[in-house]
Amino acid sequence: MIKDLIIAEKKGYSVCLVFEDNSKYIGKIEMSTDRKRVKVKHQQGIDWIPLHEVVNYSTVISGSFQ
Repeated sequence: MIKDLIIAEKKGYSVCLVFEDNSKYIGKIEMSTDRKRVKVKHQQGIDWIPLHEVVNYSTVISGSFQ
């Protein structure tokens, strides 16, 4: 998971992080230096999320596919 999140951060992709209670954050991420947390900039603000709380994730790639 960390490897995929680092790639998403470098490429500027948004991600969808899903938690055990099915709540979600969708937004741009920034990894912390200790690789145990991720900063998510989402519609409601900015939160630091411990990675052990994430049960599923996906990368959101915007663009036109022709």
